[in-house]
Amino acid sequence: MDTRHLVESPLAAAPAAAAQPAAADTFGAPVPATLGTRRDFCVAACQALTLGAIAATLQACGGGNNPNEPSGNFNLPAIPSLNATVTNGAATLSVDGTTLASAGGAALVTSGLGTMLVVRNDATTISAFTATCTHQQCTVNGFTEGVFQCPCHGSRFNASSGSVVRGPATAPLRKFTATIANGVVSITV
Repeated sequence: MDTRHLVESPLAAAPAAAAQPAAADTFGAPVPATLGTRRDFCVAACQALTLGAIAATLQACGGGNNPNEPSGNFNLPAIPSLNATVTNGAATLSVDGTTLASAGGAALVTSGLGTMLVVRNDATTISAFTATCTHQQCTVNGFTEGVFQCPCHGSRFNASSGSVVRGPATAPLRKFTATIANGVVSITV
């Protein structure tokens, strides 16, 4: 049989290379001198890609166990907090001496009905929304220039309509009926 056309495979030399002691990594585990077969290469490449994808996913999600903990650097000024009383099924509070006394002011209002975002639109109108972010139910507590912002993942909402200005939230904040008369805000949930 004529064997001149056959070329010796580099893999045929693998048993000779295997006889040599393998190098060790920093943890003492043997490190193969080569990946050997195409299958070994594909397995190693898939493992590396999987680890990279897991690392990227953890980084994108903040890596924490609690989705309601802040995972970003979202530094909007915090909204002042106010307490309201519940009267006849509505949360009520006086605006005298608070941030709601003038147009453009906002407050995080807490009552027996829940926590609400309240903004004074002008002298005669006021808007109220749930303070619960529609993304992952964090309490929205940042406010600047007519925009509410969630501290957890940075979702932004229009302070007049509650609509999403920037995600990751995709649904608007729930809006409540709110009125102002004689310096008293009334919010019906």
